[in-house]
Amino acid sequence: MYLAGAECGEAMRTWLLLFLIFATVGVAAGCKGSGSGSTGPTPFPTQSARGGADEVAYGDDFTVGIGTSFCGISLSGPCTTAPASAGVTPAINPTGWSQRFSGALSLPRYAPSGSIILGVGGALTGDAPLTEGYGGDVLNNSDQFADVKVLTANIRANNIRMIVIIQSGINDVFDSYYSALCVSNGGTPTGGGSATQSAPCSASGTVLADSSNNVRNGTLYKAYSTMLTNLNALTGGAPEATLIVGVPNIGLLPYSVANFSASARATLTTDSQLANQAMQAAIADATDKNVAYVDWYDYFASNPQYYTTNYYASDLFHLNDQGYAVLESLIFSSFQTAFPSF
Repeated sequence: MYLAGAECGEAMRTWLLLFLIFATVGVAAGCKGSGSGSTGPTPFPTQSARGGADEVAYGDDFTVGIGTSFCGISLSGPCTTAPASAGVTPAINPTGWSQRFSGALSLPRYAPSGSIILGVGGALTGDAPLTEGYGGDVLNNSDQFADVKVLTANIRANNIRMIVIIQSGINDVFDSYYSALCVSNGGTPTGGGSATQSAPCSASGTVLADSSNNVRNGTLYKAYSTMLTNLNALTGGAPEATLIVGVPNIGLLPYSVANFSASARATLTTDSQLANQAMQAAIADATDKNVAYVDWYDYFASNPQYYTTNYYASDLFHLNDQGYAVLESLIFSSFQTAFPSF
């Protein structure tokens, strides 16, 4: 599931999970695999004496760390991922936000810890009504949320605390924009992914809100609500900490400024706001209250220098090393604020 280019079977995944469980301070490594997982030992019930921490990060290109000096900007480069083969470890890419986060955790000596990073380049969040592109979606990909029960059962069975971070939504905003553009041009979205301004109808039909801007009737809200419901239903209880990372103002990304008209960028800004409202609504409606929102939009609005090209890779879309350092700092400070006693 982790080392690029390797495929591992059932025995290797079992070994990886045991390695994560019994690791002392450090970051786990393993291999990419099917994500079907082993059954694992019988989980412990919820206990206040859980120690250590395993970071489990789910998401898209940005969770992978596309755009860093280690990954580059190609989704088929050294940081290749797929729906059944998620994740790029700190050993491969130490400068993405998710990889940096695991190194920022301060734990007692010999406390068990691990970093399980399950990003997939090009992934949508979930519940799009039409066929998705090569990245599938975080909710249903076999090596992402579809495997959450197996993965967490092994962590819970050894009484280790969990920090789950979900960073996904940027691709959904673009998919929603292209879906609407297709319809406004007189077409019908057909799905398949890789939509563009000149050929928008291959979008997957993501809807961020209904005609009255009710985000609870959108696909992004439904996907996040399902993920939070699934986390809350885990054997042994919900994670001790869950973070949902919002999206920035996509209309202000250097990529958008270079490639979209002013009116299109205004639409992308509105769509970014709706996506963030959908995530916040899912958090508000969740049974589990140990869930915090990371406000990427407002943080960059207060620090507009982070929309300049200095913080982005050559494609002007993905962050570079410096940009990921900023994002990790925001996520980690949000974690500390929301969970001060962790």
